[in-house]
Amino acid sequence: MAATLFTSCIQPRHTIEINDYVLVSGGKKVLGREQGLTAFIFENNPRKMPFVQFAADKYGVGSYKDVNYWVTYEGHKLKVLLYDLDELQKYFDMGQFMVTSHTTDVNVVGSKEHFIGLSVINESNEDCLDDSSLFKQVTLKYLKELN
Repeated sequence: MAATLFTSCIQPRHTIEINDYVLVSGGKKVLGREQGLTAFIFENNPRKMPFVQFAADKYGVGSYKDVNYWVTYEGHKLKVLLYDLDELQKYFDMGQFMVTSHTTDVNVVGSKEHFIGLSVINESNEDCLDDSSLFKQVTLKYLKELN
């Protein structure tokens, strides 16, 4: 009876399923901006190469730690900042997102991290994923092509 009383007082926690991606504000801070950057968060596919390895190899970053790189896409120079697991947990409540694809350990090729987060700035340190950014649609198109 005590267990029933205790569990009835706990509010169920609402979780969000990420079908494609979500944009969440309050991420990494950059020079010249008071607010944290907007992050493009999507679910990791553990059956593929680790995303950090993919990005570092593709863009010649040379290291799998603190991955960020410049890319020119549709004539716009953009800097992509990849969040590591600790940064995702530091800046965002990752418990609000639901893992939809489960993979057995035998089938894991890449990382076991559940989610990947990216932020993008331009040469002026403008948040390219912010709703007010003129670069938002171009940036979203680029990021969707990545994952």
